[in-house]
Amino acid sequence: MKLGILKNEFDEGHFNWRKACEKNNIEFKIIDLTSNNWLEEVESENFDGFLACPPGREALYKKLYDERIYILNKTLKKFVYPNYDEISLHENKKYLSYWLKANKIPQPKTFVFYSLNNAVGFFKNKKLPIVAKMNIGASGKGVKIFKEKTDVLNYLKEAFSTGIRQSWGPNILMGDYKNRIISLLKNPKRIIRKLTIYKKNYLETQKGFVIFQDFVKHDYEWRVVKIGDSFFGHKKVKTYDKASGTKGIIYDLPPDDLLDFVDHLCSKFNFNCMAVDLFEKPFGGYYVNELQCIFGHVQDHICESNNNPGRIIKRNGQWIFEEGIFNENLSYDLRLLNLVNILKSKQV
Repeated sequence: MKLGILKNEFDEGHFNWRKACEKNNIEFKIIDLTSNNWLEEVESENFDGFLACPPGREALYKKLYDERIYILNKTLKKFVYPNYDEISLHENKKYLSYWLKANKIPQPKTFVFYSLNNAVGFFKNKKLPIVAKMNIGASGKGVKIFKEKTDVLNYLKEAFSTGIRQSWGPNILMGDYKNRIISLLKNPKRIIRKLTIYKKNYLETQKGFVIFQDFVKHDYEWRVVKIGDSFFGHKKVKTYDKASGTKGIIYDLPPDDLLDFVDHLCSKFNFNCMAVDLFEKPFGGYYVNELQCIFGHVQDHICESNNNPGRIIKRNGQWIFEEGIFNENLSYDLRLLNLVNILKSKQV
């Protein structure tokens, strides 16, 4: 087996794929998908599949990556993991809102405006609070909650004139400043990388359109992850009205109906690897807030029961918790195992 690792312009996901391949003695070649000869590179050898790591910082490279993955996965019919349908939803909140609505998947009501006049007219009778989101930006960056209409109008004027940006610097919702600073000081290269990330985030300007979403009252947000047959879940705790990006976690196991909901969603749309963030509806059921095929986790596991890490699997129609370590190497090892199993099943 030989796999191609599709590097993006900046993020280091390809290093995790490389580590996973090396641990499993799988031959690989790193291909820079942003280079001008990317197509010649992917067709230069008989690769069994391609490992993707879609970017999530700059709209320019997000568009580039999506376009080239489409050609690779849809036009040339090459096996890509995650696949194009998963990647197209990644860090594209406009498209995600359209996709959820078209597929009748419950989500908080979302409104996208490309006209300042339309947006201003909408807010004349719109009740607040309301959530504003930037189209690209992980960990809650670029998310604002407005409670006053004057603040909304100022935001709209900025969005349709100079454009809006994420805030400079670290995510203050993550807390634990002392240990984070100590960790950075121990590794000067990480300081340079962090500063580069902050600069890229700040320079990413969104202009000419806005995204708003109804505010859903919540104390936490569920994160449920599917990687192959393995499921994981926990609650992301709210800080200053937001749960995304806080890194505050309660390791409660997701209820069976939530696992069924995510399992059905991923099965219907052929999602092999997906993190689904959800709010609970006031009277039962769930709203999908985010879908991310590539996600990080600062902890070494993302699911536990009685202080024991593990995963959730379905056996004989029942959800069962299984103790063990399944999220090593930021879950890329498990992703690679899932990919290998898929390729083997295609050969049978």
